[in-house]
Amino acid sequence: MRRLGSTARMALRNVFRQRRRSILLVGAIGFGVMTISIAQGFTEGLIHTARGRVLELLGGHVYVEGREVTAAGSLVSLVSDEATLEEALGLVGDRVDSVFYRSTALGEMIFVSRVRPVSLTGVDWDAETRLVERLDVVEGETRSLADPSTIMLPVPLAAELGVRVGESVLVRLTGIAGQLNVGEFTVGGLLGDSGLIGIDTVYADKAYLNRLLGMGTNQYQQAILAVSGTAAVTDVAETVAGHFSARGRLTTRPPSVFGEQADRIGRAGIGPGAMVGSMSSMAPARAEESTRWEGTRFEVTTIHDVMEPLMMMLDVLGYASLALYVVLLSITMVGLLNTFRMILIERTNEFGTIRALGMQREQVRELVLLEALALALGGALVGFVAAFLAAAVASSIPIGSQTPLAVFLDGGRFVFVFDPLSLLGTLAVLTAVTLLSAYLPARQAALIHPADALRTSY
Repeated sequence: MRRLGSTARMALRNVFRQRRRSILLVGAIGFGVMTISIAQGFTEGLIHTARGRVLELLGGHVYVEGREVTAAGSLVSLVSDEATLEEALGLVGDRVDSVFYRSTALGEMIFVSRVRPVSLTGVDWDAETRLVERLDVVEGETRSLADPSTIMLPVPLAAELGVRVGESVLVRLTGIAGQLNVGEFTVGGLLGDSGLIGIDTVYADKAYLNRLLGMGTNQYQQAILAVSGTAAVTDVAETVAGHFSARGRLTTRPPSVFGEQADRIGRAGIGPGAMVGSMSSMAPARAEESTRWEGTRFEVTTIHDVMEPLMMMLDVLGYASLALYVVLLSITMVGLLNTFRMILIERTNEFGTIRALGMQREQVRELVLLEALALALGGALVGFVAAFLAAAVASSIPIGSQTPLAVFLDGGRFVFVFDPLSLLGTLAVLTAVTLLSAYLPARQAALIHPADALRTSY
């Protein structure tokens, strides 16, 4: 241990002796570490923010949607068999923090001569106080939610319609029985998000929306479970789905009513900025004769299912980060190998002298490896500090919430999340690459014969 300590002190003196070369090497290593760390932090930040945004918009982790077939053969979203649902919730009660009940509908919003397609989400504002607190209200106030006819509009939709806070709009939609209804709403506030699927999401009072859909005031279409810890999400979903399956109440996961309607809207070329023609595309989906059933059947999905398309997008970024990681490590390895080969040539006489003074071959090898390790640790420290500073600057730049990237932004800004395990992994890999790169020159330095080294001149 004493020998290793003296060798380490000697290695540090050698590093500081060649200041210019050491600064260049530390800078090069630091740049690589900074780039890798920022790429990892940016990717983790996108995942973290997107998951949080989805939770805010959807209210929980597990989604149970009821499906029924009407007498006319239409497939509608509705939960009438509340007893079976309550039994399922009773099985996971200790793993669920809260349960919220919502209704949804696709419709057309009309203001003066402008018409836009919208997705309406009916919320029980008294129960979902957390959602009220997290709404990104950029104009208006949440106190207006006390009026059941109040709706909250995204800023882009309000701009397209030309409507302001306090003004009234009409919403035309098709009820669960196929009837066409029109309701009047008052704009209570403007939200700084534009939804997740390209169709602007509008929040409304659930009871008021239910009346337009032809449902009872306390009825609902979807139960949303907020799970205690994301690790239990899959277990809760499987337990609930297993209960429905045992009761013969689990669907084979056909396209959702919302999904089918949204798909028809997409095929018709109707987007958030387009005029909408006929309401026929909003009609409830038809159930095939062979697949009709009685009562309520349930479909269970999770936040993982919702996040899957986003995760596929982020996987591409992850692969790009991995490729960058490999390239930078390869460049670092080659640079270190060439640098220590030059050091070996330049310091041949020095190695011969210390060998003649009694230093063992193992000590010479340790000396070179410790010099390489000191440079790597110095570069890693510089890289991590630079990454934190760069992330702080980047995250302070306002991007704005009215962009397609809104789901990846927190307060209109990008977020960087630095995972300590990822940083330690980067440090461990860098240390291994550095020692591997310096091992061959270190071994050659240890094998130098003192007499031959002293006779050598460059």
